[in-house]
Amino acid sequence: MALQRKITYRMYPNASELEALDNWRGLHCRVTNTLLEEHRRRYEAGEKAYNFSTMCKDLTVWQGYADALRGLNAQSLQVTAKRVALSFDAFFRRLKSGDEPGYPRFKPFQRFAGWGYKTYGDGWKLHQSDGKHGKLRLSGIGEIRIRGKGRFTGTPKTAEVIHKAGKWYLSVTYDVDETVVARQRGSEAAAFDWGLNTLLTIAKADGTLEEIDNPRWLKSKLDAIKSLQRTVSAEEIKAKAQLGLAADEPLKKGQRLPVTAKLKRLYAQVRSLHGKVARQRHDFYHKLTGEMVKRFAFLGTEELAVKNMSRAPKAKPDPDQPGEFLPNGAAAKAGLNRSILDAAPSMLLGMLRTKAAEAASVFALANTREVKPTQRCHRCGAIVKKELKDRVHRCTCGCECGRDENAAKTLLRWLLEGDFWSGTGQTGSAFMAGLPSETPPIAA
Repeated sequence: MALQRKITYRMYPNASELEALDNWRGLHCRVTNTLLEEHRRRYEAGEKAYNFSTMCKDLTVWQGYADALRGLNAQSLQVTAKRVALSFDAFFRRLKSGDEPGYPRFKPFQRFAGWGYKTYGDGWKLHQSDGKHGKLRLSGIGEIRIRGKGRFTGTPKTAEVIHKAGKWYLSVTYDVDETVVARQRGSEAAAFDWGLNTLLTIAKADGTLEEIDNPRWLKSKLDAIKSLQRTVSAEEIKAKAQLGLAADEPLKKGQRLPVTAKLKRLYAQVRSLHGKVARQRHDFYHKLTGEMVKRFAFLGTEELAVKNMSRAPKAKPDPDQPGEFLPNGAAAKAGLNRSILDAAPSMLLGMLRTKAAEAASVFALANTREVKPTQRCHRCGAIVKKELKDRVHRCTCGCECGRDENAAKTLLRWLLEGDFWSGTGQTGSAFMAGLPSETPPIAA
């Protein structure tokens, strides 16, 4: 059975290749914005919907009279058009369901990531002499040196050329056989509770507990980032003064901030710091999830609604003073939200889900509203109400332990004893039937 997996390579273009890549990125950015503008024009004029097929026909016409577009690969332009079509499909779907619609935005060049290819050999080709070094041939640009290595080999299908934090990358999607990506399967059972003070509290079926400290990648660089941002703000104020604007006065429509050489250097330093944080987080989670899947055949945790967890508090209008607002704890919540997003729980769960599937292991997510792992006593099943500040679990049955430890053990009982565990202690779940014989039942 064929699966799809990605390998991302770092590109090392020379000066002429770098200029060509930036030129192509600018052209794809202009095509995206032109298609967005045509969508708006057709809607305001009451014309027929601008679908993907019509976009592709228009792109063929544009290539006929626009010299700059003739050098671009036709299929790469179609990929750009497809992205615009998908963004509008998502917009109308959210509009129909009553969610915040979020109209597709025009893309400035600085925030435009890149373009893609949908068929191997049409506009791009890989030449790799060994497992790590090689070259990427892009039609119209030349052969660009690349570095990168995956843990599998397969058939290249599609590719994306990405500009991120001042660097260029190639993300290639491969068709691979499931036997090629198969991982070693563990033999233990465990469940974990995700948190901020302790990243993971892991309760194992043998009754032991294990904790993984939170590295706090962003917090370790936060002072350096704040200092750098203050310097950036001071330089931007000077640039605004050249336009005759006050420090707190926004730019007028059509105005652009003059970017000096110093500002460019400062922006690059900010990107570099954030890029390092992202790479550290990504590397840590890849190693952690790989090790967990190697040890555990059965893993469980609770569903995490990260979007709701990191939502800003609603404003509280002051009933006595119209136009004024009461304190709502937004500053404290902003710090908490930053810590939640820094710990990236969605990245962790996504990697675990993929790696567990490759190892043919069980990775189960409990419904938080039904299981209530934080509130439910892992020994007797009773609900013990707690606020966020309460870090110790105390139950009338005599059970006393840390809040995170209780949640992890409750999740483990759910994993081993069924979906609607209520503290009966009776096993017999489908999960339990498949456990290795050497794995004992959970100790209370």
